[in-house]
Amino acid sequence: MSTPLAVLLVEDCVSDAELILRCLRRADFDVDAERVDCETALRSALARRAWDVVLSDFNLPGFSANAALAYLRDVGADLPFIVVSANIGEETAVALMKAGAHDYVMKADLARLAPAVKREINEAEQRRQHRRAAEALRASEERWNFALEGAGYGVWDWDIPSGQVLYSACWTAMHGYAAGEVEQTMSGRERLIHPDDLPRVQAAMRDYFGGAMQRYKNEHRALCKDGSWKWVLDNGMIVSRDAAGRPLRMICTHVDLSERKRAEDALRELNEQLESRVDERTRELRQAMAQIIESEKLASLGALVAGVSHELNTPIGNMVLAASALGDQLRAIADGVDAGRLTRSGMVQLLAECRDASDIIVRNGNRASDLIDSFKRVSVDQTSQRRRRFDLRATVQDSLNALGAVTRRAKATVDLRIPEGIEMDSFPGHLEQIINNIIMNSITHGFDSKSGGRIVLDAALQDGIVELHYSDDGHGIARALHHKVFEPFYTTKLGQGGSGLGLSIVHNLVQAIFKGRLRLESDSGEGVQLHFSLPAITPH
Repeated sequence: MSTPLAVLLVEDCVSDAELILRCLRRADFDVDAERVDCETALRSALARRAWDVVLSDFNLPGFSANAALAYLRDVGADLPFIVVSANIGEETAVALMKAGAHDYVMKADLARLAPAVKREINEAEQRRQHRRAAEALRASEERWNFALEGAGYGVWDWDIPSGQVLYSACWTAMHGYAAGEVEQTMSGRERLIHPDDLPRVQAAMRDYFGGAMQRYKNEHRALCKDGSWKWVLDNGMIVSRDAAGRPLRMICTHVDLSERKRAEDALRELNEQLESRVDERTRELRQAMAQIIESEKLASLGALVAGVSHELNTPIGNMVLAASALGDQLRAIADGVDAGRLTRSGMVQLLAECRDASDIIVRNGNRASDLIDSFKRVSVDQTSQRRRRFDLRATVQDSLNALGAVTRRAKATVDLRIPEGIEMDSFPGHLEQIINNIIMNSITHGFDSKSGGRIVLDAALQDGIVELHYSDDGHGIARALHHKVFEPFYTTKLGQGGSGLGLSIVHNLVQAIFKGRLRLESDSGEGVQLHFSLPAITPH
C-alpha cells in the first residue's frame, strides 16, 4: 500500500520537478505535490494546507534555499527540508545544514531521495511527539504547581546530576526568605536542616534511593530566616531517569507542620495531665476499695463471730447445766454418806447420773472445742491471708461450721458433696471469704421471702484444675442482669443492708488471687449456679 506524501517543491524547472516526483512514486509514495518558485507562492502554499516535506532547489531566479529556510524558521514551521540540487559544494551543503536544512541530495543521485524523505519524516514525527510530551509535561507542571501553591504546599525540585535545587515561591515564603536568598544546591538544602534531624533525613533518602521506600517521606525541622526552627514534612519521588535507570530529577512537596506539632504537644500535655489525674484517682479508688474490702472482711468476720457465739451458746449452756446437775448429785452423795443413809442401790443410781452428766459435759466441750478450732482457722486464714496447703473439703466445712447459725436461722440446708483428698496450695482465707460471700448472697437474695432453701457444693480435680460447683434453688438472676452481677456496688438491696460488693469481691478474688475463672448460669426462678475453675497450685 502506497504511503501518502504531501510534497511542497521549491523548483523553477518543471522537468526536474517531474523527475523528482517520479522517483518518489517509484518508492511507493502516493504523492500529492505543489511546485512554487518564489517567496510569495511559498507563503501562500504554507498557509493553505499542511505539508509532509519541503524539497528545494539550491538556487532559483530571485529566490533560494536559504531564503526558503529563513521563512520557515520565521513562521515556526518544523518541516523536513531537503535540498535537491544539481550542483552544490560541500561547504555550501554544510552551511545549509547549519541554517536548518535536514539533508541534501544531488539530482544526479536521486536514488537517495526516497530513503532521506522517509528518515526525515520519521524524525519530524518524533520531534512533534517530543514537543507534545514536553507541552503536556509543562502544562501538567503548571497545573500541579498552581494546585500545590494554592494549597500552601512548597515545592523543591532537585536536578540530581548537577546537584541544583530549585525552590518554589511558597517554599521560600514559608521560611521567611526572599527570592535568591536560599542557596540552590543539595548541600545548601542540608545546611537548612536541624543538625539533630540531618542523619535521619539522609538515612531516609538513602533508603528511598535504595528501594526500601516507595516514596520519600520525612519529618524534620528546617531553619527559617529569623533563626527559628519549623517542623516540616517532605514528600516526594524521582520523576525522571536516564536510559540506564539512574535518577535524574526528584520533586518533593514541603508542608508546614507547625500547627499540627503545636496541637500534638498540647494533646500530649493534656494526656499527661489526664494520666496523672487518672493515676491519682486510681490510687484513691484502690485505697477506697481496699478500705471497703477490709470493712467487708471485718463485717464477714463479725458475722462469723456472731454465728460462732450463737453456736457456742448451746454446748456451753449444756455443759453448765450438766455441771450444775453433777454438783447436785455429788452433794447428795456427800450428804447421804454423812447421814449414814446412803444405800448401795442409791449410790449406784447417783453414780450413773454423775456419769451421764460427765458425758454431756465432755460431749458438749468437744463440740465447743471443734467450733472454736474452726473459727480459729477461718479467722487466722482471713486475717493473715497466708498461703499454705490445705484440704478443700475441710476448709469449706470450717466456713459452713462458722455459718451454721446463719443457715439455720434462714432454714437453709447445705449439702456438702466435696470429696476428701482434694488438696490445694493456695490461700484458704480467700477461699473461705468466697464461700461466705456466695452463701450470704443466696440467703440475702436467693432465699428472700422464701421458706427454706437448698445449697449444694460439689468439686472435682481434673488436670491440676479444681472445678468447684455451687448451686442454690433460690429466685435466680434474670439473664438481662448477668453483666451487672459482678460489678461493684450493684445490689437489689440498696438501703437495706446490701453493699453490692459480695459477688464483685468473689469475682476479683477468683481472677486476681487464684488466677482462675468464674462462670454464672441462672435465670429468673431457676436458682443460681456458679462454676469456679481454680488451679490446684496457685501460680506465683
